[in-house]
Amino acid sequence: MPVVRVDIPHGHSNDTKAALKEAIRDAIITTIDPKITKYIYIAIRDAYAEFGDGAPLITVDLRPGRETERKAALAESLSKAFTEALGTRPEDLYLLFRETPASQHYCGGQPLPDWQP
Repeated sequence: MPVVRVDIPHGHSNDTKAALKEAIRDAIITTIDPKITKYIYIAIRDAYAEFGDGAPLITVDLRPGRETERKAALAESLSKAFTEALGTRPEDLYLLFRETPASQHYCGGQPLPDWQP
């Protein structure tokens, strides 16, 4: 159940953003959350930035518990997705994981349970 926010330089088409969103979703399912497909939230926003100058910026909010290897696999998958969709260089992509306790994540007015591998 990650929440993913992406800032990319202004000017990309909605079709490009839709393809990028699907690639992000697929990367999440195949790396850090293979059993949960319903609650993956992805927002892609235009930013006043240039490639390599703070963009693309990806922030992933999730509950604690994923192993470093899962996060590294997601970072690699996202790097490939952004290279294919936007032509970015891997070194221009900045990815930030923020982990907060499950008690701070709510859906339908109820806190989520702790993440289980």
